[in-house]
Amino acid sequence: MSIEVIKVIKEAEEKAETIKKDAAAQARLVITNANSQAQDILDEARKTAESNRSEVLSKAESEGQLLYEGIINDAAKDCDEILTKASDNMDKAASIILERIVKASDNS
Repeated sequence: MSIEVIKVIKEAEEKAETIKKDAAAQARLVITNANSQAQDILDEARKTAESNRSEVLSKAESEGQLLYEGIINDAAKDCDEILTKASDNMDKAASIILERIVKASDNS
């Protein structure tokens, strides 16, 4: 083998080693950038999820409040009806009692 061939081989090996080092550095850079982008995407997803959660929770609270008010109003109407019927029954009961007292006093 001649010295020229050895020099060419040595230069090729050095060039190959440089290419390997450059490729490794680029690979590390790509991985770092990918990790950074993944973190940014994850952070954005968390923000979006938190915003959506807040909106859903707020909507659910509003709907719950409306349901609550409807139930309370219905219960208040039922109570009013019961009180009205009870008052009518009290008036009827008082009339019956007075009628019996009057009949009892007429019989005496």
